[in-house]
Amino acid sequence: MRGAAARLGLRVDRLRARPSSWAGLLAVALVLAVALAGSLGAARVSLGELPRAVMDAAHPAHAILWDVRLPRVVAGALVGGALAVAGALMQAAVRNPLADPGLTGVTAGAGLGGLLAIVLWPEHPALVPVLAYVGSLAALAAVLASAWGGRRLAGPLRLVLSGVAVQAIVFSLLALVNFAFADRAPAFVAFTIGSLAGAGWDEVARIALPTAFAATLALFSARTLDLLLLDDGSAGGLGLSVVRARVAAACLAALLAAAAASAAGLVGFVGLVVPNWIRVVTGPSHRILLPLSLLAGATLLVAADTTARMVAAPLELPVGALLALVGGPYFLWVLWSRVA
Repeated sequence: MRGAAARLGLRVDRLRARPSSWAGLLAVALVLAVALAGSLGAARVSLGELPRAVMDAAHPAHAILWDVRLPRVVAGALVGGALAVAGALMQAAVRNPLADPGLTGVTAGAGLGGLLAIVLWPEHPALVPVLAYVGSLAALAAVLASAWGGRRLAGPLRLVLSGVAVQAIVFSLLALVNFAFADRAPAFVAFTIGSLAGAGWDEVARIALPTAFAATLALFSARTLDLLLLDDGSAGGLGLSVVRARVAAACLAALLAAAAASAAGLVGFVGLVVPNWIRVVTGPSHRILLPLSLLAGATLLVAADTTARMVAAPLELPVGALLALVGGPYFLWVLWSRVA
């Protein structure tokens, strides 16, 4: 028994030493998740028939795939990847494994901004990501202001607790907006829970550029993010402006969370679960953590959305609710095992 455990541990160590192996596994998992998402639905397409259905305009399922399923899959992959990278950035910014854009109020702020754009200027959908980013920055500013102690930024625990308080305030504002516009309640409920229903190529175009931009900047900042994992004195001794680096990482996370919220509403827990899992299997280096989190987040959300479509068919569950069922227990496990 001990010999088998030792061999298993040796294999895990070898995979950790070769992150390219994890990248390959996650890429295969993402391709499989995308294929299943395209195949499953009210009009089923076999996996063997799927390539022809995508490429041949005369195929009976071609319109369904191009107009309904593919844009939803691509939007889901972008949203999942954006939230996972945002979670890794936020955890580095506040140096706490419990942090993610949702738990620190950033996602809620983005959702409030996006919802106000939908309510006030429904004829201008391009304003949704803009006001979502404004809302996420406003929530982030409120968190930083409430966590500021004296002349310096307070510790990680106070940042997270400030984020929880700001999130509660923003959710109360979201409830007031829902109440004021009760005639549109079904659409608003889907937005506040998190759903990819109705996502099309417009949503893909809306979030692709900010997601690519922020994820690329994050990858180029990998060394700075690694230094943020040290205590403030050690990081400052190595020449890092700690407060500036924290705020910059949090702003990038806010941009990614805003892009995700503008397309899918308030999807939670991806930013918490994915970076923690990747960190366990590959280590803390952000040069490895960020791209693998991007792949894993995309895979998780595409797979979760497909499950949400199929588990209660013909009814469709909101993907945000399904992810909360997974993320809530995981949050408690992290809390008990790492904080207590």
